[in-house]
Amino acid sequence: MRLCFFFILINSIIFSQERCASESYRSILKSKKLQNELFINSKPKTRIYDQFNVPIVFHVIYNNNSENISDENILSQLEVLNNDYNAENSDFLNIPGIFTDVASSSGIRFCLAELDPLGNLTTGITRTFTDQEFFNMSEDKMKKSSEGGVDPWDTEKYLNIWICNLSGNLLGFSTYPGADSSLDGVVIDYNYIGVNLESSSPYNLGRTATHEIGHYFGLEHTFYAGCSDWDDCDDTPAISTSTFGCPDFPQESCGTIDMTMNFMDYTNDACMHMFTICQTEKMIDVLLNQRSDLLENNYCFYNNILENNSSKFLLNRIDLLGRNFNSHGFYLEIFDDGTVNKKVRLN
Repeated sequence: MRLCFFFILINSIIFSQERCASESYRSILKSKKLQNELFINSKPKTRIYDQFNVPIVFHVIYNNNSENISDENILSQLEVLNNDYNAENSDFLNIPGIFTDVASSSGIRFCLAELDPLGNLTTGITRTFTDQEFFNMSEDKMKKSSEGGVDPWDTEKYLNIWICNLSGNLLGFSTYPGADSSLDGVVIDYNYIGVNLESSSPYNLGRTATHEIGHYFGLEHTFYAGCSDWDDCDDTPAISTSTFGCPDFPQESCGTIDMTMNFMDYTNDACMHMFTICQTEKMIDVLLNQRSDLLENNYCFYNNILENNSSKFLLNRIDLLGRNFNSHGFYLEIFDDGTVNKKVRLN
C-alpha cells in the first residue's frame, strides 16, 4: 500500500510540473504590447549546410549556494545544446526509422561570450546574489537589476539566458522573435540546467534549454493546434496533445504516428532526440532575418577543431540504418582506424 502511494506521489509531482510556459508568456507580452508579430517564412529556400555561431551569456541569479550552480554545470548545458542542434546527440540513433528521413541538423553552434558589451574579456557567465527567494514569470524581475535580477546584455548581439529559482513548478520559458528587446531571451529554473545524473528528475539532461531556445528561434510546440496540424511545419505529424514521460513507440493520434521524440514536445529529457528539416530551416530563417545581429559580431569565437583525416582510409559510407549511402540526409563515414564521422548531405 505504501509502495503504491509512493508511485502515485511521484507521478503527481512529475505531471504537476509545468514543462514550458513560453506560449503563456507570449500572451502576457502581447497584452502588455511588448510582443510584435513577425513574419516567419514557413517554407524557406533550401539552404546549404553551414555553421552559425551564436554567443550566449548565462546570468546566474542566486539566493543561496544551491542556486549558484557551477561552471561545470553550465558547460555541460552548452555541450548538450551543441549536440542537440547539430544532430550529434548520442540518442539521435534512437529515432524510429519512420522519422529518420526528416531528422535534421541546424548547424547552429553556441559558445560562451568572450567579450562583454563594453569590450572587456568575460567568461560568458555572470553571477548575482539576490534578496528574491524566487521569481514569477509574469513580473520579469529576473531580467531587471533594479528588481533583484540582472539587466540583459544587448539582446540583439547576445542570447541571454537567465538561471534562477522560478516560482511554482515551472521549468522554463522563452520569448519568441519580436519580443521587447529589454526582455528578449530564455529563463530556466536552476534545477534544470545542464546534465545532472544524480538527480531523480526526468528533466535532468539539459533538454529544457534545447526546447526553450527552439521557441527563441520561432518554433511552436508540435501539439500547438492539436489535430488541426498547425505548428507551421509539414514534416511534424499532427498530435492531439502534449506527451509526458517516455511512451512506448508507436503512439498514435489524429490518424498518424506521433513524433513524441521531437524536442518541441514535452517528453522526459531522455526521450527527446530530434528536430525536423522544416524546424531547422525555420530556425535558420529566423536567425538570418530576425536575429541576424547575433552573427555579426566578434563577441565569441567557436573553435571547431576538425580531425586531420589525411592519414585515415575511408572504408564505407552508410546511412543510419546501416545501408550503403548514395542519396541525401544523414550518413556515417567509417574509417580504418575505427573512428566514425556523422555528416549530412542536403539535396
